[in-house]
Amino acid sequence: MEPSDQEERSVAEDFRRQLQERLPTGPADRSKEDALRRIDKSVDLLTEINTVSWGRESSNPSMVEQLRKELESIPLMSPRDEPFTHAIMKTLCENVESACRTLGIPLRSGVAYGSSPTLAVDAAHYRVHFTDASVITLSAGFISFCSHISKMFSLSLEHEQHEKTFSVCFKPNRVFAKIGSDPALKYYWTEIIGAYAFGSGPLIVKQRLVPSPASITRVQLLQGMELFSVAHEYAHHIGSHGDGVATAEDSNAKREEYEADSLALTLSRYIGANEQPQNLYAMSGASAVLLLKCHECVRRARQILRTGSETIQSSRTHPNSSDRIAAFDAFDEHLPKSEREMFKQTREDFEDIIDAVWAKLRPWYVEMHNHGLRPAEDSSVDSWLPT
Repeated sequence: MEPSDQEERSVAEDFRRQLQERLPTGPADRSKEDALRRIDKSVDLLTEINTVSWGRESSNPSMVEQLRKELESIPLMSPRDEPFTHAIMKTLCENVESACRTLGIPLRSGVAYGSSPTLAVDAAHYRVHFTDASVITLSAGFISFCSHISKMFSLSLEHEQHEKTFSVCFKPNRVFAKIGSDPALKYYWTEIIGAYAFGSGPLIVKQRLVPSPASITRVQLLQGMELFSVAHEYAHHIGSHGDGVATAEDSNAKREEYEADSLALTLSRYIGANEQPQNLYAMSGASAVLLLKCHECVRRARQILRTGSETIQSSRTHPNSSDRIAAFDAFDEHLPKSEREMFKQTREDFEDIIDAVWAKLRPWYVEMHNHGLRPAEDSSVDSWLPT
């Protein structure tokens, strides 16, 4: 008798726990009790964040209590599920699966999803052999990376508040000029890229508050990056790609990455279009550009700290970020011309901004290398791309 979908998901869940147990314990290991104590100790900070980001009228102690109750109610399938990361993962996966059902995309036997207790920047898909189920995980370090990048970029964009709404300008020359005229913002870019290149990003980057209306952009960028990554991993599951780890001998690996990007953008576009307000960054693929390009900056900065040169070896299994971004154009072909042009321009603007800033950041990391700074050798920053 063939096993049921539920039985296969149970096998996948057991495999997910085994994957977690292979990881050494470290700073990313946090129980639900630890997380709740952290909330209790951070009431003033959380209230300040809420006040700055969303206005004084929303600064209410009940906000903290609501966060606490939501975290308490999250079921953790494994003792090594990091509560905050797992809660984010649960929401993302439920949104992706709901979109798949609505769009008629079969989920096969389903997915065991969860968090990985590591500070490495890691989003991963594992095929569970002899089943039609998969395991999909995000690491605590991945969530931290997306959070820091979304803050950094939203603070760099120009926002103009109107009576009931606001506008955002991401023309590269104006954004680049804003960053260049603000020493604190320049330092923030250098700090975030450098910290993740060194291997300690989640631990040492200082807290920054994002005021309204940039806070709204920040949330949309963050959600767009996380959504694209989870949808990309689901696409590997849906497409029965690989055996969990693409190999250098797999001639189909790069084709599968493009296929996964295509479905990830389709799902991001559908979910982003149904949000209120709509998430332009998810719909256009600009959030994916931000994620891919900033991770490339981290890899280049790490290579500079190691060797003094930014040249990074091409992957035999993954297309480079520029080729992946260029392929997004083909995914727009069915859109109306005005929307197609707007999405393409937004992606190009994001890519141009990051390239221009990187050209200014590069000499700082060369100087760090020349002064003897070397990255932590146990960091897995080199290995991550959505797989």
